[in-house]
Amino acid sequence: MSAAPDKQLGPIAEEAKAPAKGVLLKTVQRLALDTLRRTALVEMGALLIILILIDQLFLNGDSYWHVAPHPFWLVLLFVATQYGSREGLVAAICCTVALYAPGLPEQRLTQDLYSYLLELAQRPLFWSSAAVLLGELRGRQIRERAQLQTDLANTTARAQMIAAAYESLQERASRLEVRIAGQLRTVVSMYRAARAVETMEPGQVLIGAIENVQAVISPLKCSIYLISGQQLEAGIQRGWERRERIKRVFKADSTLYQEIVVEGRVLCAADPDDELVLDGQGVLAAPLINTETGKVQGMIKIEDIGFPELSQSTVEIFKVMCEWVGAFYTNALLYRQANIDRAIDGTTQLYTGSFYPRIEAVLSAIAHRSGITLTALQINLSNASELGDQDQEILAKTLGQVAIAGLRDTDLAFGHIDGGADFTVILALSDAEHGAIVGMRLLESLRAALPTSLQHVQASITVETLVEAPTPTAQLAQISDDVEP
Repeated sequence: MSAAPDKQLGPIAEEAKAPAKGVLLKTVQRLALDTLRRTALVEMGALLIILILIDQLFLNGDSYWHVAPHPFWLVLLFVATQYGSREGLVAAICCTVALYAPGLPEQRLTQDLYSYLLELAQRPLFWSSAAVLLGELRGRQIRERAQLQTDLANTTARAQMIAAAYESLQERASRLEVRIAGQLRTVVSMYRAARAVETMEPGQVLIGAIENVQAVISPLKCSIYLISGQQLEAGIQRGWERRERIKRVFKADSTLYQEIVVEGRVLCAADPDDELVLDGQGVLAAPLINTETGKVQGMIKIEDIGFPELSQSTVEIFKVMCEWVGAFYTNALLYRQANIDRAIDGTTQLYTGSFYPRIEAVLSAIAHRSGITLTALQINLSNASELGDQDQEILAKTLGQVAIAGLRDTDLAFGHIDGGADFTVILALSDAEHGAIVGMRLLESLRAALPTSLQHVQASITVETLVEAPTPTAQLAQISDDVEP
């Protein structure tokens, strides 16, 4: 039973049974090998060897016994203040061994045993005390420095983390600013493009539509096709190169025409079936549908787009945009047709040119039956087509105002048939000579009413007799014919 505790204690029990000298040597060895710094041992050994050699070569070789202060203090103070208490205690032990290695000094006759032992133990005790005191001070300084280094490393790591987080936050903020700026730019572009779409001119609607597609979806290549007979024909292209291999016409027998015009489908190259239909001619395609009749009027097609921009949301936005453009284009066509069919021109406040053939036929029939003269006066503006849209509008308004102010109540003024600035006047009960006089008077009034910037407009008149009054004999015969049953 007594052997078990010894076995359990193991090396510690064996070490406790060893002599005190063996324990001291093992402790010193463990300190020297396990915990001591090699540089401390090397420096301490080098200093001791130098001091011992000086003592042996130049002095009496008694390990400086009678020198005060003892030179070994240099080794002790250097090691203890440089490395700490453990190295200092080892230095005290080594100095003690070096002190007594040549031999113990002889006891004087005046000394008793205790005085002699005190003299032998005095320096080792001072060295040990100094090693512990200075070593602990140095150890505290080393620990504080180690703690400061640890804190510095932690602070540096935290600073690096904060810097990395700040850079990441700044990068996110920059991306967010770019995104916000891009969204703001997109909103502004959409607003401007929407204003272009919200017009009653079909051509402007299509131009605004292509600008809308570019502003919102940012395609590299896009186009608008319109129905022309039995085929889809490219009307507006953006991003196309001069020798582009994209087809400009899709006939009725093509698969794309059938899917877009007949079926009214939206095609996306992300779908394998749609990719076969597109056949390398585009990435997205959708029909422009007449909202009133449901008839397809054309197609918007995106031929090339960046990969990041192609997503499900892009496809949905593209569908909505095509429906939107189709509605506006339908309204523009209806408005244009209404303008063609209406009697009064909104700009000139005159009868429209499309209304002229019907009125001319009715008045000619009345003139024939009534036997009156009917004359047509046409004012031609030769270089009006060279003017801008705003100048042409000013010229047309001025023409209308001059015609309304200078003509009789029985005279009818009509705008030009193709919507230009020229106009025609039907003069009842006026011959060609009187028509020329009226035309010259109108030209003078027009010249006086035009602004300075339009004084260069060249105008001429043409007089045509539509119905000439018959002679009195012929007129009586016609009247007798009219009154017979």
